[in-house]
Amino acid sequence: MSFKDEVKIALVRKGWSQRELARQMGISVAYLQDILKGNRNSEERIKQIHDLLDLNLSVRGRKQ
Repeated sequence: MSFKDEVKIALVRKGWSQRELARQMGISVAYLQDILKGNRNSEERIKQIHDLLDLNLSVRGRKQ
């Protein structure tokens, strides 16, 4: 399963939208979508997503 798919599932479980996750992170939705697509590789932001969504994943290569 791709990182993007795992985030989508975690968002549904938490009752959040991508917009809410971006707001919590202090970034734009477009920037968040770039991270999820793998177009931006910010280890710090990926860790922040893991922390906010309570994901227990290692940072690994993501499918686009």
